[in-house]
Amino acid sequence: MEGRFYSVRGTEKEKAEADVDPWKRTPPRLEAEKGGPIEKLWTIYDQSKVEPDVMKRHKLVWDMIKIHVENGPFVQGTVANFKRVIPTSIDLRNVPMPEDLTLGGFTDPWIHPTPAVYDPESWFFDNPEAHGGQA
Repeated sequence: MEGRFYSVRGTEKEKAEADVDPWKRTPPRLEAEKGGPIEKLWTIYDQSKVEPDVMKRHKLVWDMIKIHVENGPFVQGTVANFKRVIPTSIDLRNVPMPEDLTLGGFTDPWIHPTPAVYDPESWFFDNPEAHGGQA
């Protein structure tokens, strides 16, 4: 939500729909808390985009990393719950689909390695003999 807000800063959308629920805005977006870690990340990130000195840019990156360590982690500009390919055998059954999972799954496996931890003991092959098992 805050990443979406960041993407509309400086446009007519930034102040539009201020009285509308953040989830119902177009696009859905939420302004960073004043003085909070996200606002601090934005400020440093904006500085890093215009800083010509390489070593000063490196320092700014380290400053952002410190904020992540102390308050995060945060991911700027990432859209959650994007479609990911999860390869499974066509014969493997009872593997959850994205629509079976809360919010359609998670972004990247570092949060929760879905579907690996989603009741794998309940998965089965509909033709086990083709997969080295017994019928």
